[in-house]
This record gives sequence, C-alpha cells and structure tokens, in this order.
Amino acid sequence: MATEEYDSSYDVDIDELAISMRTDLNRRMSLVEDRGKGNRCCPICKIVHRIRQTDSSAYEPSILSIGPYHHSELPLQAMEAEKWICLDYILKLNCEVSLRGCLSLISGLEKEARGYYTEEINMDSEEFLQMLLLDSCFILVYLGNIYAQGATVDDAQMTENMIYEGKREAKDLSHMDSAPCQSLSGHSAVDIELNQMDTHTDSRNQGDYSGTVEWYNSSAVYDLLLLENQIPFFIVKTIYRFFSRHVATTWLLTNNISEFMEGTLYHFSKVITEANRPEDFYHLLHLCHKYLKPSHKFEYDYHQYAANPHRFQFVLDVSRKIFTCGEEQNMFHELNLLNSMQQANRWRRAVEYHEAGMQFKKREFDENNPHSLLDIRFRKGLMELPCLLIDDKSSLLFRNLLAFEQTCRQVGDDITAYFVLMSQLASTSADVALLAQKGIIVHQMESDEDVSTLFTKLSEYVAFDFNGEHYLKSLCCVMEAHYQSRINRWMAWLWHNHFSNPWLGFAAIASVFVVLCSVMQTVLAFLAYMG
Repeated sequence: MATEEYDSSYDVDIDELAISMRTDLNRRMSLVEDRGKGNRCCPICKIVHRIRQTDSSAYEPSILSIGPYHHSELPLQAMEAEKWICLDYILKLNCEVSLRGCLSLISGLEKEARGYYTEEINMDSEEFLQMLLLDSCFILVYLGNIYAQGATVDDAQMTENMIYEGKREAKDLSHMDSAPCQSLSGHSAVDIELNQMDTHTDSRNQGDYSGTVEWYNSSAVYDLLLLENQIPFFIVKTIYRFFSRHVATTWLLTNNISEFMEGTLYHFSKVITEANRPEDFYHLLHLCHKYLKPSHKFEYDYHQYAANPHRFQFVLDVSRKIFTCGEEQNMFHELNLLNSMQQANRWRRAVEYHEAGMQFKKREFDENNPHSLLDIRFRKGLMELPCLLIDDKSSLLFRNLLAFEQTCRQVGDDITAYFVLMSQLASTSADVALLAQKGIIVHQMESDEDVSTLFTKLSEYVAFDFNGEHYLKSLCCVMEAHYQSRINRWMAWLWHNHFSNPWLGFAAIASVFVVLCSVMQTVLAFLAYMG
C-alpha cells in the first residue's frame, strides 16, 4: 500500500508558535501570581460543572449581578440602571471629590482585586474598574445605608428632605427604565428585610409595598449571597473612605452591613450580637458564614460517659463484679467504649437513634446565653438542636455556604459538618417527620420527602473527612456509643412497645404482677408440699 505523500505546505511555524506560547505562558503565570497575592484567605470561585448540575439556579443570580462572573448577562441588565443611580447619588453627597479621583484610586488596586477570582476575567481594565465602582456604590447605598446615617457627609445642607427627594428622583428614573427597578429603588434590600420586624417604618415607603416588591427584593438579597456574585469587600471600603470625610474608620459601614446580614438571617440562631459584630470579612458571603459558625467546638469526655452508665447498666456491672475483678472489669468497659468511638465514622438516621432510646428536642434560644444554628448539645441521651428553617431561599444559601467551604479550606468545615449530619439524620421522610414533630425542622416544602431529598442533594459531591478533626467528631462518637449500647436499645424497645401509652403500661404491669403471683403461688405450694 503506497504511503500518502506528506505536504510540506502545512508545516507549523515553530518559532511563531513558541513566541505565542511563551507570551500566553507569561500572562497566565502573572495571573497565578496575582491570585496568590489577592486570595490570601477567601477566593471567589465559580462552581464546577458537576456540582452546578445538581441545581444550577442555586448558584446563578436571578435579577442582580455583582462581580465579573455574571456581568453583562442579558436577564440581569434591568438592575444596571439602578447601579448608575447609586453612583450619581454618592457623587452628589460629597462635591469635593471627583469621579476621576475615585477611578484613579481603585485602578491601583486592580491587580489585587483580580487576584481574588480563581477564573480568568475576560474584561479589560476600563470595564473591570467600572464594574467595581458601580457594584460598590450599589452595596454602599442599599446595604451600607449611608444615606440614612450621614456617614459620608457632615454638611448641614444635607437634610432628610434632600435625601427623600434624591430617592424619589431615583425612583422616577427607574420607572422609566423598567418596572422592577422601581420596586427596588422604592425599597432597598435592607429596608425590606429589616422593616418586616420594625413597626416604625417610613410611611412614604409603606404606600409602595406589595407582594411583587417583597418578591423582588428578596431575590436581590439572596443574589448578594451567591458565591459567584461577590466583589472583594476591601474595594467597597476603599470607595467608602474616599467619599467620606471620616477617613480614619469604616466601623459604621461594617456595622450597617452586619445589620443587613442580621435582618437576612433573622430566623436563624446567631451568637453575634450588636456588641460584637464582625468588622473584618472578605466579601458578603464570608460575613454570612461568620454569623452561622458554632460558638464553640462540641466537646464530650468519653471517660465521663463511661463513668456515668445507665442505672440498669450499673446494676449489671455490680453483678459482674461479684465474680470478676472490679478494676479489670471497669478497664474492659472503658476500652470497649473507646473502641466503639474510634470506629464511628458516620451518623445514623433520626428514627434509628430514636429506636435506640435517644430523644430529640428543639434547643430554645436564650438571649442571655445565645447560641448559633450549629451549636448542638447532647447529654444523657437527649440531643438538642436549634430550629432549622427550610424553604427555597434558605436552600440556595446553604448550597453556597457549602460551596464556599469546599473551595476555601481556610474558613474551616463547620457548616459542611453540620449539613452532613443533617443529611444523614433526615435521610427519609420518616426522619423529617420525627424532627419536624419536635420543632427542629420547620419547612415550607410540599412534603417531608422533598426535605429529605433536599438534604441528600446538599451533601452530593461534598468532600468531607469523617475521621478528620471536625467540630462534631466528639458528638458522632458519643451518639454511636449510645446507639451501640444494648441496655439503651433494650430499654427503648421496652418503652416503645409496652409503655408508650398508659393502657399498654398498665397491661404490662398487670402481666408482670400475674407472673409474679403465679411464681409465688408455685413456690408456696412447693414449700407446703415439702413441709
């Protein structure tokens, strides 16, 4: 078979290819170096395709784009007009500073800002700086609440009337662009979330409030907490200082942002209060993560658990010690318990724990001793968990918090450990029904099965080391030791089958009484016969 003659006209220009590859290599290495300087703690990542497939809508904004990943997407363009209004509003607050000066300032931070993003940003410097400025101004106005605090201007001419007029003009301009923008400009995101709990709201805003407004603002709030929808918060701080005459501090800004976060998370238990609000965070989702972290690591001493066995176990141990060496028996008991703890590497279903005698209870919130959503207590077979609200919006937040911990190991894995626990406790509809009956899970889904499915999907593709040093490791060991205890399982079986209601209990006691009477009658008859 004759070989086909090679056409030399298709030869590759090696020199040109080498120059092109070297240029591309230098550019990519420069980006890697910039990222190494920028994302010292919390990178802003894009969700990988495999995880995004589970629920793509959980990671993509519905109405509001913040940052470069979803910038210029057509469904999000309606909100761009609102950002320009915010920029105009801030520029008018302090006439002594210029737009050019602000852009010049943040241009020096462009490389550091780009370094926070793990993906290559296909935006030139002009577009990137404009995006940073507009998004920062939006956050300053609607979350920082600077118009109400007077933090950026101390001019006596800036009165409440001027503030109202400026917002009214913004509202009118938004109305010309699109109806949804009118809704958000009439009520900022922080207004909607916080004013639901505040009876002293402004009568001007109350007239415009409607179901559409609530839906629109709720969507905008949760768009701000998506992992892909973030900008480095140091840029927001820089712009705040530039327009503010109080350049020495940004505590008022971070305080207002934290107040917004507290309003968004008002239905979750939190340890952070007004007195200890965080001032240092890398972006809004990082701040949200701080609010939900456990107040302390769960600790449980297995020696204490071994030293305080069930009263019936104590009786059995005393009986054994009559025939064995007490010291060796106690050592054997502790070694068995320790081995069961070391072998525990997973949690079980709530129904299985319940059948082993474990009780579940909603942990009540105490304002004098507050606890976080992740603060779980376990003592003497009673597991207390804070109430967890499940709806469509909260599930989006949970997914992004999990993605944040998966992509930024420096922030720990506390939330991951918590939801892995919940995904195994609530594996089936029966488990969800049990936890819901105890008030631990409150959901607005169509069925308990939907909730268990949601938990299952939350833990899909989540990398979690059960044997690692996560904050619930001690809890997992103690729960497994309780589950493996034969006396606990026997007592639970006895209670569920014979003492679950008064009539069954009475019947069981009557049966025991009859048996005892029969035994006594037999013994007495035997003694009379022998006598």
